[in-house]
Amino acid sequence: MIPDIPGRPVETELEQELRQEVGNLLNANAKRFPGAQPISFGLEHMHVLESEDYFVCEKSDGVRCLIYMRVNSKKIPETYLIDRKNKYNIVRELTFPIPDDKSFKKFHHQTIIDGEIIHDKEDDGKITPRFLAFDLLAIAGISVIEKPFTKRLGYLRDHVCGPFNAMIKKNPDLAKFLPFTVEAKKMELSYGLEMIIKQEMPRLKHESDGLIFTAVNAGYHIGTCSTMLKWKPPNENSIDFKLVVESQGKGKPNFNLHVWKGGREYDYFAQLGLTDDEWIRFRNNRTKLDGRIVEVTYDLNHCPPYKWKFFRFRDDKLHGNHISVVDKIVKSIDDGVESEALIEHCPAIRSAWKARHERANKYN
Repeated sequence: MIPDIPGRPVETELEQELRQEVGNLLNANAKRFPGAQPISFGLEHMHVLESEDYFVCEKSDGVRCLIYMRVNSKKIPETYLIDRKNKYNIVRELTFPIPDDKSFKKFHHQTIIDGEIIHDKEDDGKITPRFLAFDLLAIAGISVIEKPFTKRLGYLRDHVCGPFNAMIKKNPDLAKFLPFTVEAKKMELSYGLEMIIKQEMPRLKHESDGLIFTAVNAGYHIGTCSTMLKWKPPNENSIDFKLVVESQGKGKPNFNLHVWKGGREYDYFAQLGLTDDEWIRFRNNRTKLDGRIVEVTYDLNHCPPYKWKFFRFRDDKLHGNHISVVDKIVKSIDDGVESEALIEHCPAIRSAWKARHERANKYN
């Protein structure tokens, strides 16, 4: 289940002001969500992991959002969560102190971090919300999207997450009022993927459905980002479509998946396979179907002859995946790169990494 985004939605006028602030800060389109979107992992990316330095982390099945911090004209710190629809929620209990201020009374202004909200299920059944931060776009009014990922990670850990957790450690009562904890997401060198798959992921307390590879020396690219790779097991690869229900009289309707082509344009892509039991359950629950964004997986056995199986609704998204993204995911499904193939490739990735750095050190 995708966690809800905490906070309170802001008024339209303020939201437009905030979007423009963020757009100006990042030199980006203020109307669009300013986050990067990974591309799907294909066979050709095996060579990419050998030829370039990448970090890797587990892909949490949470809710993606950016955090925008600012100090308003009244010198009051404000923190906003930005969702995929580019909507802003203010979270008044959440503040981020700047580094080197032991009083924790000076706060970040025009700083933006990227991450995801996840729900850890503890051994006693308690749910612990966390914000796992994995990138930084701007700090103290300065965009850092052109800087390499290693630099951005350093700023994120030392200038944002570190001071925040130092403040909580000194004032533990503050934690009672926070919507989530905040921590920098754990990253490994790309050839450490075997450890993540075999050791880290089985111990996680939240859902995880793959890996994310991010190029070490690349900048942050708003929109589709070719230096950020999303790997999922072939049977877990999923696509988001708009669902269009086509009535067939009194019988079960057709459930058509429409692919987004940009703007308001959608085209028919395929039919969704809903079993009779699924349809009856939706109908009895009076679940709205038509026009919603749905996440589907590829499954030839679920409801033949249809290939696409309903997974969940994605009401957190304004549109389905763009057709260019869909094409890449379909290719990734066809390529079928299993975890065993990735693990078998680790020695080659490691050897190439070591050789590359030995050459660099030799000539420096």
